[in-house]
Amino acid sequence: MSTIATFTVPADAFPLGHIFESFPEITIEIEQVVPTKNAILPYFWVREEPVGNVQQALEAEGVLKSYTLVDDLGDQGLFRAEWNPDAEGILTGITNAQLTVLSATGTEDEWEFKFRAEDSDRIAEFQRYCADQGIDITIGRIHSVGARTGEGAYGLTPEQREAVLLAYRSGYYEAPPETNLGELAEELGITHQSFSDRLRRGTNSLIGETLDVT
Repeated sequence: MSTIATFTVPADAFPLGHIFESFPEITIEIEQVVPTKNAILPYFWVREEPVGNVQQALEAEGVLKSYTLVDDLGDQGLFRAEWNPDAEGILTGITNAQLTVLSATGTEDEWEFKFRAEDSDRIAEFQRYCADQGIDITIGRIHSVGARTGEGAYGLTPEQREAVLLAYRSGYYEAPPETNLGELAEELGITHQSFSDRLRRGTNSLIGETLDVT
């Protein structure tokens, strides 16, 4: 049975992680894709920083064989990447286990991944690879597609569930909205960006688990 799982790794355990040392406020989002040997995680967004600055950091990073700027929106850009095939690491583990990355978001603290596997054996294979390579991963929820978690949420972390419920109960989804992201973030005592990330990821999980988007 198809299985959904989440995991986190420290920011510097994933390629591009060192960019956060220069730009701690940015967020990197990798677009959903089925990894293959020739095209693993080819597209990613970099947000909250002028694109020109990001390009300079990518060139200094050295983890990409090449990259192309696809969309330049000023303070955010979409890049197509060709990763260095000789670099052994977490990308190799994802490819070998044939995992489909549903979402991946990086901040200066950590990377949070959500992926789909054909069965739980694929996830176990990925865990073994990371353990053998000394990659420090933290596995979150693992559940069958369509199954509800014990808290009644579809694949949401506790923080994401809290954000979605608070937004809903506070009238954020009403027309016109009865609150805004800044007020909601203040209520939880976190930054605007952190709340926005939680709400976006939570909404993404709800859509992915309740609608046929494959």
